[in-house]
Amino acid sequence: MSATPRPQPPLKTSHLTRDQRRACQLLRSIRWRYAKIPEHTGFTLWQSGYACCLSFASPATPKKRSGRPPVLTQAQMEDLIAYVCMSARNRRLSYEQLAAELEFGVGKSTIRAALIREGFQGRLAMRKPPSSERNRVIIL
Repeated sequence: MSATPRPQPPLKTSHLTRDQRRACQLLRSIRWRYAKIPEHTGFTLWQSGYACCLSFASPATPKKRSGRPPVLTQAQMEDLIAYVCMSARNRRLSYEQLAAELEFGVGKSTIRAALIREGFQGRLAMRKPPSSERNRVIIL
């Protein structure tokens, strides 16, 4: 008896990724039959058919993000971060002072939101304790 390899079961997940849907849509666009696409890709007939039918309703590529566009451009964001990280003096400036010095034409709330989005947080600087003889003995 010869051992013939058994076909692998179809994917257990019900939803295909964007790239998998695009592959199905590409095969269908070059006139492959619905029954032949699952043989080639390994998806179920339902998954490949659904991915091909979705191409009529909505393409596989994501839609443009809805909502208000960001006020600061990517170049302005990079300039803001570079300016803040440049020196200790720049790090300690208030949001109002940053908005005035950079002259992007935005207010302090926009600067604050942009820095928070990039992972910066406003904190008070720690005060260094006086370095007296008594304090040196306590530390050691």
